[in-house]
Amino acid sequence: MARNSVLDRHHVLFDAAAIAAHACFAAKGFRQKDLRFLFELFSNWLESATGGPVLSIQNTQIGRYLSSLVRDGSAKRMVSGKRPLYRLTRVGLMECLTRIVHRRHWWPMEEFLFVFHFVASYHARIEEIIKREGVLFPQVLKAEIRQLLDLKELVDRQEQLLDREIQRLGLRISDARKSSELAQSLIQGGSPVEQVVEGVQRRFPYQLNNQKPLLELFRETPEEDWLWQMETGAMKRVEHIFAPLREMLMRYRSLVVEMKRTEIPGKSRGSGGGPARSAG
Repeated sequence: MARNSVLDRHHVLFDAAAIAAHACFAAKGFRQKDLRFLFELFSNWLESATGGPVLSIQNTQIGRYLSSLVRDGSAKRMVSGKRPLYRLTRVGLMECLTRIVHRRHWWPMEEFLFVFHFVASYHARIEEIIKREGVLFPQVLKAEIRQLLDLKELVDRQEQLLDREIQRLGLRISDARKSSELAQSLIQGGSPVEQVVEGVQRRFPYQLNNQKPLLELFRETPEEDWLWQMETGAMKRVEHIFAPLREMLMRYRSLVVEMKRTEIPGKSRGSGGGPARSAG
């Protein structure tokens, strides 16, 4: 799907609103204003993360999102009276669900909590759609959608993604400490500054080295800055950035594990509440 910055930044809310609108108005189709209301309702639940009680969204952005769904075959546009109506296609339902629950990177906490709540709440509604249109849903598609609705898989995936990031931050912390120790040793041994930089880069290459090699970067700054970055800067980044982030993610992971223990007693089942029952 073609994206602009707003659609890309808030795609979870757009896709969740489309699924919710389809679930609520599947019989006749949903209007653009139905989708906008649900988008704004969901954004209100995340107000602490979105910077206000409701995200500012324009009708043109809603229209652009719906046009992209129709263009990709994920929705059908029907004309009824003055206003067009929309319905997700079966493939579109699966595509929107897939974009919501499948990620390569861990979800920010507020987004993960929303996705968990959304899947739990709409599980039963989506199952009803599958049953009502059962002959139109191939068995493979049914199985894929039900797998996307599995809360345990959702939480397990988030736990795995957090584990990967916690491990990555641990490696960055370890490398920063070792590189600082190496720099101090070379400086105390009387090595020229450029040799210190080359020695650190050879043992602990920094992640943007393919864009600008470390020695080239340091040649653009005063020599006293080189020494500070080698001896002190790396450890300050551990203290101010990497260690606090790792600690935050470890606490976040504990919350995710607790959700798996308390919120998913057996095979995940949705309450089917939808926005009308949880619009607080």
